[in-house]
Amino acid sequence: MSNQLTRMKKRKLREKDKGIIDFVRMQNHFFPKLIEELGEVEDPRKENYTEYTSEELLYPIILKNSCTVETMRQMTEWFGDANCASNLGKLIGRKIENIAHYDTINNFLEKLEISELNNVKVGMVKRLIRNKSFYQARMRENQWIVILDGTGLYHFREKHCENCLVKEIIDKEGNKKKVYYHNVLEAKIIIAENIVISLGTEFIENESEDVDKQDCEINASKRLLKRIKEEFPKLKICILGDSLYAVESIIDICKDSDWNYLLRCKEGRQKNLIMDYRYVLESGEYGEKKNILEEEKGTAKYVNHVEEITGKDFTANIFEYEYEQISKRTNKKNTVKFQWITDIELTNRNIEEMVKCGRKRWKIENEGFNTQKNILYKIEHLNSKNPNAMKNHYLLTQITDILMQLYLAGTKVLKELKQAIKNTSSRLLETFRRAIVTDEDVSYIKKYTTVHFT
Repeated sequence: MSNQLTRMKKRKLREKDKGIIDFVRMQNHFFPKLIEELGEVEDPRKENYTEYTSEELLYPIILKNSCTVETMRQMTEWFGDANCASNLGKLIGRKIENIAHYDTINNFLEKLEISELNNVKVGMVKRLIRNKSFYQARMRENQWIVILDGTGLYHFREKHCENCLVKEIIDKEGNKKKVYYHNVLEAKIIIAENIVISLGTEFIENESEDVDKQDCEINASKRLLKRIKEEFPKLKICILGDSLYAVESIIDICKDSDWNYLLRCKEGRQKNLIMDYRYVLESGEYGEKKNILEEEKGTAKYVNHVEEITGKDFTANIFEYEYEQISKRTNKKNTVKFQWITDIELTNRNIEEMVKCGRKRWKIENEGFNTQKNILYKIEHLNSKNPNAMKNHYLLTQITDILMQLYLAGTKVLKELKQAIKNTSSRLLETFRRAIVTDEDVSYIKKYTTVHFT
């Protein structure tokens, strides 16, 4: 009987789910001028040859991504009927006869400067940062947590373009061969416990094929961090990253930008600092706090200003955290241990918060890249072979992801349903293709609403 009631409740909840209408309503709540801003991107095409406006070419890609339509060809097939064109027209505020063919959209993205879509994304993030609803995500000193990490996007057997990265591998037969690929570096900002969005994007690529040294995450991070400082000059930030970023060049950028840093720390990256930290631990002159992080009941140890022993020019407050967990595979206890370096002074009052913040680095992988690669957007799928269009598709995915995370976290009926993300995307696709967006729906979209993320 209780199961039947549960099914009945779910059915009633699904009836309340307006799909694409609720999605656009959430978009309108936070970004009422998004469609207008998409229409204002600098169009590189000759005016006499244009049939569609910029927003008519860009917004269908956002809908494609949110509906988990994997390919551009599928988008044209599934959005190709008159009902979709009519719905799109209602959503963007103008009558539309047809949704543009994917070739037309890709031709536009091949010419569009990537800075145009980046500027749209930056404007969206600034609006969210100014929204007091997200202030609780900041650290004790009002710093926003920004996580750095890179990931692979596309792989090719043959050279794709002059900007390809290249590595040599040995196949199963023992033959050497080259693999060409494109990577990207992301700086993700945490604006709520379950909302992690792109603050900045930097493509990792070679200037040409014959460079002496290939581009890498560290060089890309230098470019990205400097651009973030230009785009968000007054933003208080704490940079999170794995041990790859625990190097003086990155720490110096943080110092010059008046940012904090909280980085994983391993011997391979800062060997002398770790040796001196261990020396202090052995002497017994360290801070310690036990039974932290609720059920884990772990122990944190910390030493401030290890740089004074090692002779480094940057602040090196080092702390570690360990706890015991039971392995699901072997049912035996094993010790889990983490270690970080930061410029934030460590005390018994803030050490638990610092441990929690340090472990949020995993959010960029679990709630960022994993969702974008394997669940929603399939970002490793090549929507265009043109290098410029590839980048614009990626930026449109990040714009979609901002909207989608707000929609998933802020829509009451979705939180009550607790259904899989893919089912939610399927509902968006279903309502965009089959439902008829009415004038009443448009009024509902524009009606003021309150949004809660807890």
